[in-house]
Amino acid sequence: MKTDSFCFNFSLPAPLLNQQIFAIRFDASTLSPADLLVLPHHQQLQKAVVSRQAEHVAGRLMARDALLHLGVQATIPAIGSHRQPLWPENVMGSISHNRYIALATVAKMSGEGLEGIGIDIESLIESDRVTEVVDGIIGATEYAVLNSSSLSFEIALTLVFSAKESLFKALFAHVGTWFDFSAAHIESISPLTQKFTLRLVEPLSPILPAGLLFEGQWRWLDNNIVTFIRV
Repeated sequence: MKTDSFCFNFSLPAPLLNQQIFAIRFDASTLSPADLLVLPHHQQLQKAVVSRQAEHVAGRLMARDALLHLGVQATIPAIGSHRQPLWPENVMGSISHNRYIALATVAKMSGEGLEGIGIDIESLIESDRVTEVVDGIIGATEYAVLNSSSLSFEIALTLVFSAKESLFKALFAHVGTWFDFSAAHIESISPLTQKFTLRLVEPLSPILPAGLLFEGQWRWLDNNIVTFIRV
């Protein structure tokens, strides 16, 4: 499969170092059956469509590169019971992809308190699809935040969709299952600082009560929106 890999960073508050994101552009039309063999679990994808196979391979390759950079065993994460990546012990990570870009990032866990990491990439929601998808992304009280930003509604909606995906990935290990977008509301979006804030409006676990705030970051990448949260 034809690929082009690169890296970029999200800044983190001290004493944490910048979070390195491992990224790869790929051409799904050039995927060969041999490319799947890099996956220890390749048989689980034998019946998947080619585009899905290519996305999965690209994401796992970036996960392996991220683990190598972290200084732990550079393994390909297996697939969990909820389709989540299974990371090495004491490592947290996240993978995301669209039709031609895949991302992965990892970090070592301190073992203290709430920890998680989430990254997501989304192609822009087209204007003719907004009415179809908006109610599944935001609730009535969230419209004001999107409308008060200087972003177009389509861009803001895509950003919120991606932000909630990143949050859910970051919290998954503490909840143990996927949960609805209605569990978190967007509180703020800053095009200037490229930051956003989400608030839990439903309790998800004893350590994730309603009212808890999470700050994340976002950026553009090839006309896609990338969001990132580390807790």
